Amino acid sequence: MRFNGADFEMNYHVDGPECAPWVTLSNSLVCSTRMWDTQMAGLAKDYRVLRYDVRGHGESSTPPPPYSIDDLADDVLAIWDHLGIARSHWIGLSLGGMTGIRLADREPERVVTLTASDCRAEADETYAAMFVARAETTKEGGMEPLVEPTLQRFFTDDFRKARPDVVARYGEMIRRTTTDGHIGCCMALAGGRFADALPRLKMPTLFIGGRHDIGAPPHLMQAMHEAAPGSTHIVLEDAGHISLEEQPEEYAEALAEHLRKSD
Repeated sequence: MRFNGADFEMNYHVDGPECAPWVTLSNSLVCSTRMWDTQMAGLAKDYRVLRYDVRGHGESSTPPPPYSIDDLADDVLAIWDHLGIARSHWIGLSLGGMTGIRLADREPERVVTLTASDCRAEADETYAAMFVARAETTKEGGMEPLVEPTLQRFFTDDFRKARPDVVARYGEMIRRTTTDGHIGCCMALAGGRFADALPRLKMPTLFIGGRHDIGAPPHLMQAMHEAAPGSTHIVLEDAGHISLEEQPEEYAEALAEHLRKSD
């Protein structure tokens, strides 16, 4: 389905029982709604699930960069209003996790629970510089030079060898991301400064990520957990940045338990 926002068209999907509580899924940089495929069977049994492609990703169109995390949060609020969603659970990975932290701080009454996967709340100098460099690489050569290095960051070596089908699916998602969409979202991540929001998060909050995630390593997610009162931190063993693909059953179990906290 398509939603005509202020300056671009957003692609989205809605699944699950019509009267069930809403869950919103938000994808990582250079990914699309397809990254949630392994989680949909479980979630759509009990929840009304909204998946959407971030601007410049998947089937969504691409407004001109630069973007900010607040722009991405505004996109969510626009589609929630369009669909009549007053409140929703939030599950976001990487870019989607940072967006969720910002959204939960801005609109706490609309976020029932927050799951921030494999993400950071704050872009330190090194992290920001990495995304500025990735944006420059994209300007010079498009998306193709980023495919293999990104896949190496996304997954552990063992998983890449064992599941070339999954790796190929993510490679296609990276290639389908538009140049401007990638540049804009890289700059949004580079400008993310939301560590001060963590102590204000009052909804049930789960920080979950892979043991071998170099982008959002466990010690940083532990620090986020310690800053957010009453939150939970789970480390998934034998998983990299896209932890839900390498440990789908464990990820699904953690989500199910966390979502029940609002019952």
